[in-house]
Amino acid sequence: MQEQRYRLRVGDRIVGYLRRIDGTQFYSPDGFWWTGVALDYAQVDEAVGIRDKHRIHLYEWDIVRFRPVPEGADELGVFLWNASQKRWILRSIESEIDYHLELEGHMLFQSSDLQLHSHVFLNPELQQAWGLEE
Repeated sequence: MQEQRYRLRVGDRIVGYLRRIDGTQFYSPDGFWWTGVALDYAQVDEAVGIRDKHRIHLYEWDIVRFRPVPEGADELGVFLWNASQKRWILRSIESEIDYHLELEGHMLFQSSDLQLHSHVFLNPELQQAWGLEE
């Protein structure tokens, strides 16, 4: 069974979620109750395939608290799609270093290493500084 997840938005407002399972689409305004009735939305954020320590699905444009080095300090990072490498990255907001989520099929970050903090679409100054467009 192949499942894909998406967050649905209108601007900076999350209006629901979409799951595609073997070609069938299911919609939910809250991520708990699913139906085949489509929701109105303008932007789609793709799930990165990992949850945070509270089991919340993480999506592109999410800002998370993470620790890049086991004994180091926590940092804030943003999930972005690297089109040239065709993979998800976690970009540190402070250092602008890009961290890969997996290497040769092995996850480099565990759910317990990540905590949802905010969303880039709520921080237009960050979008502008990095030249990010939806």
